[in-house]
Amino acid sequence: MYLYIETLKQRLDAINQLRVDRALAAMGPAFQHVYSLLPTLLHYHHPLMPGYLEGSVPYGVSFFTPDENQQQLLQYLAGDQPLDLSGTVKGERPITGIYSMGSTSSVGQNSVSDLDIWVCHQSWLDNEERLNLQRKCTLLQKWCVSMGVEVSFFLIDENRFRHNESGSLGGEDCGSTQHILLLDEFYRTAVRMAGKRILWNMVPGEEEHHYDDYVMSLYSQGVLTPNEWLDLGGLGTLSAEEYFGASLWQLYKSIDSPYKAVLKTLLLEAYSWEYPNTQLLAMDIKQRLHDGEIVCFGLDSYCMMLERVTRYLTSVEDTARLDLVRRCFYLKVCEKLSSEEQHHRSGWRREILSQLVKEWGWDDEKLAVLDNRAGWKIERVREAHNELLDAMMQSYRNLIRFARRNNLSVSASPQDIGVLTRKLYAAFEALPAKSRWLIRRFPLIYRKKISPLFTCRKGALTAQAGICITSRRT
Repeated sequence: MYLYIETLKQRLDAINQLRVDRALAAMGPAFQHVYSLLPTLLHYHHPLMPGYLEGSVPYGVSFFTPDENQQQLLQYLAGDQPLDLSGTVKGERPITGIYSMGSTSSVGQNSVSDLDIWVCHQSWLDNEERLNLQRKCTLLQKWCVSMGVEVSFFLIDENRFRHNESGSLGGEDCGSTQHILLLDEFYRTAVRMAGKRILWNMVPGEEEHHYDDYVMSLYSQGVLTPNEWLDLGGLGTLSAEEYFGASLWQLYKSIDSPYKAVLKTLLLEAYSWEYPNTQLLAMDIKQRLHDGEIVCFGLDSYCMMLERVTRYLTSVEDTARLDLVRRCFYLKVCEKLSSEEQHHRSGWRREILSQLVKEWGWDDEKLAVLDNRAGWKIERVREAHNELLDAMMQSYRNLIRFARRNNLSVSASPQDIGVLTRKLYAAFEALPAKSRWLIRRFPLIYRKKISPLFTCRKGALTAQAGICITSRRT
């Protein structure tokens, strides 16, 4: 058992280092500096460092010591003033670990990708300490923006998922709309920037339903030491009710990130299609980790998401949405394969995408059209927008049918559902002013002062949202 656990730890460290290297390789110097510095800025608290504020502010990351590069970057921030940090971190460290999650380090990360950072902390922090840590993160967020990097911080109590707690809906926080699905995404995409390893990775898939008992057996045998691991709990059984709130959340996210939202919504649909024998994607990735598959893109979260969605759409013979999801994946990766210019920082991403495009049988003409997206005519833009919206709404309708067949209610709180439906109505209502989506997606077209022409079927969204709200009361 001991040798098996040690082998798993080595694999876990290897795949984490690969992900860190890929996260940095795909981005420019500003992102690299921010990504490298964030752990040290949360580990220390000093007036010469970004994120400093008066009061009882928790700082200090478990099992973290800045390397030489991080120390040099810190001194650069301090300028000519001496930065003495010796003895500043004492006692038990309140921050369990710092993890980037989402597209970071995957083939889905591109030159304009933002960062989602989970700051996991000990459950013994009091309300004032948590509030001050949140304020520190807000200051760090502003500093990151000044560096040209968009970062969202999420404070995660280590007992949050065990107690089924949720954050506050708004911005990037999904609130109560996701629970196990959020943990599923974290487990399959997390990159440990500093702090404790994630315990869940050490538990074999066949022991998932006896997660706590298996963990206790590892502790009792002395194979693992309890305070050396981040334990957010097992995935257990996914509540079918969660699909509904999660799909509404993805529909909301599609306003700003349509290509990613289509992929994630279709993953939810694939999950519901497999219900009640759903195999969460994180479980697939963990199985490959235990099997030793840590090379190439065998553990790339975006590639595996596409693989699962492809399998589902092929099974239901939905070739139209299969073609759409491949185009969404291609555009999300944001590598123009029709261009001869070689980007040395993202060679592995181009290699993966080239292999996929070859498997799909795409020709040079199709690649050229997609790569010239910024130059599309308004009719082509409107067609693409409607295709994306139709795909999102079809997935949403399919999940509604799934909910009706299984007599399900919504797991999200009524307050969160109300907020989402109001925002969705405001974003998709057929008013001339609602052209921001097109302007953001295709700025070159609007520089030519072409009037916005697109519309969406009035009331289509709110009619579906109405079903979502009333399903909880019936």
